[in-house]
Order: sequence, then structure tokens, then C-alpha cells
Amino acid sequence: MKHLVPLLFLLLLLAVASEAVGQESSSARLLTLRINGQPVATDTTSSRFFLDNNRTLRLNIVRADDPDGEGLTIIIDRFPIQTGTYSFQEILSGRNRDASYRYGTTAAYSKSCSNNSGSVTITGVNAARHWLMGTYRCQVCESGRGGRRLTLEGTFRYPVEKE
Repeated sequence: MKHLVPLLFLLLLLAVASEAVGQESSSARLLTLRINGQPVATDTTSSRFFLDNNRTLRLNIVRADDPDGEGLTIIIDRFPIQTGTYSFQEILSGRNRDASYRYGTTAAYSKSCSNNSGSVTITGVNAARHWLMGTYRCQVCESGRGGRRLTLEGTFRYPVEKE
């Protein structure tokens, strides 16, 4: 019995420590970006997710090497604040679901691509902590003739601010 008490105490400490780690990770900011498959560091201080009174969700993902720049902006109009996949093809149905990307002299838009593919998948909503979790993938094309097509994708667990 004497040997069981320290073992039980150790198990209790491990349970408390794992709970604390779980709580910390659930509130941490996670934001990744890949451009044409290449990882690009993001600036989690300058990046923002906004939800306005009309329930338009705006994801603004800023590159670490250009914290004052615009980076990638994705707009989802009439966002129902629930899990699901929100496709850019719905622009044709009257909903504004769009993406734009600016870095240096590069300006690219999803509407500039002949195939306007892209989506945001929300896999988790934490209303109490005001954050969303999910993935995004979109194609944007540089403005002008012969512009490059860029595929931007990544994951997020990020706080949402009221705009």
C-alpha cells in the first residue's frame, strides 16, 4: 500500500499537467501558409480574422517577411458560424466568397482565374474562446495577361475579432 500512494500521486500530477497543456494548446494561435507547396512563415501578430455584424468572415493572413503588407485575404459572406466547407464557386450564387493576395509588386485575385477554385473548411468553432479551426486552399492569378497562378493553402486555429 505504501508503494501505491506515490504512484497514485504521480498519476494525479500527470493528469493535471496534461489538462494544463490541453488548455494552453486550445487557445494558442496556429497559422500556416504554403504557396505552390512551399512553406512561408506567417506573422501571427499582424494576421487577423474578423467577423462583422453582417456575418462576413474575413481571414487576413500576413507573411512574416512583410508584416505591414496585405498578404492573403479571404472573404466569406453570410458565414453561419458553424463547421462546414465554404467554396469560392458560390460567388456565382450571389454570395461573396473571394480571395486576394498581395506581396511586394505581386497582386493576384481568385476572380482573375478562369477556374475560381478555392474553399475554407471550418473543422472547429469555439464560441466561448472566440476562435475557429480549419484549413483553406485557394488559387489566385496575377492581374494582367500571362499572370502566374498561385495556389495558397494552410491550416489555422485562430481567434476571431469583431469588426
